[in-house]
Amino acid sequence: MNRRDFIKFSSLVLFSTTAFAKSDSKLFIKLPPKKLNYYHIKGKQKGGRVLLIGGIHGNEIGAYKASDLLIDSEITKGELLIIPRTNFTSILANVRGYNGDMNRKFENISEQDPDYYYVEALKNIILSYKPDVVISMHDGYGFANKNKRAWGQSIVIDEIVYKNFKLYKNARFVMDEANKIVKNKISIINTKTFSGFYHQEQKKALTGWCLKNGIEAYCIEASKQLESLEDKIYTHFAMLKGFFELYKIEIKNFDDIAENINKYLILKKPRLVLDINGRKIEVKNREILKVKRGSVIEVTEIDGHRGDYLVPRGVNLNWRSFHFSNLNFDIKRDYEKIFSINIKRI
Repeated sequence: MNRRDFIKFSSLVLFSTTAFAKSDSKLFIKLPPKKLNYYHIKGKQKGGRVLLIGGIHGNEIGAYKASDLLIDSEITKGELLIIPRTNFTSILANVRGYNGDMNRKFENISEQDPDYYYVEALKNIILSYKPDVVISMHDGYGFANKNKRAWGQSIVIDEIVYKNFKLYKNARFVMDEANKIVKNKISIINTKTFSGFYHQEQKKALTGWCLKNGIEAYCIEASKQLESLEDKIYTHFAMLKGFFELYKIEIKNFDDIAENINKYLILKKPRLVLDINGRKIEVKNREILKVKRGSVIEVTEIDGHRGDYLVPRGVNLNWRSFHFSNLNFDIKRDYEKIFSINIKRI
């Protein structure tokens, strides 16, 4: 990020140490920043430029897990830019929007909004990268082919045609290809964002903002009601396969990932290192740390997976630093608790 974005990030999203009164009788902890991490993967052969965005809604697990699995894929043609955890705070809380619905903030957002940095940074990345297409990945309720009010198992377009973008034609190709391999059929939802009356809120969404800025964009939705996480991820892969064909992206091990999702989801256990008053210690799972009052604790390393983060229980997740006397912390792998510690003042 540039200097101006960093200053905004530090002052708006994170609480600095000066945000809290000095207290020598308590402990003070500094957590790592929740960065908007992106991954650029490029094949040797020239092809399309596709931007995948997951995690705008934090409780749509299939979407951000599917995008994350592709980070380690072997691309032979074209290039992918992947942003799997756009709204990491909401992912850790496993809620749609910890600070409100992020997907209604792309048209306009207050600088005081905790999501401000992430929304503006994402917009800057899109405008700088200039992808051929943006694919916003979600998990929606129900099954669109059975219920007109449902969004699950669908490709969402904002118009049949917008400017020179043939949205329906491309979505139809992707739908037809995906329906050859999925059990629960995919449908197309046209929100008529710019010509209709019922989905005006979509102008505030990522795809609406992209289209207004001359960037082709689609939303894909697996169903939250699919039986397993693997089913949701597979549904996303089925739709992405069609988009990759359209935009000339070739991935050597794409089919292997799609057919062996459980194998690729197996990850190593996390390793947590804390700095306590300048002394680094590795902390074990379920350990109780007794620390002298006035101590300063800083997280220096969480070595595990991209979605691992130290989460304080019962504390505002927008806070990066704060005082406490006795508190439990969890390392979450996205939404799952996989490691816990207790830090006590003595």
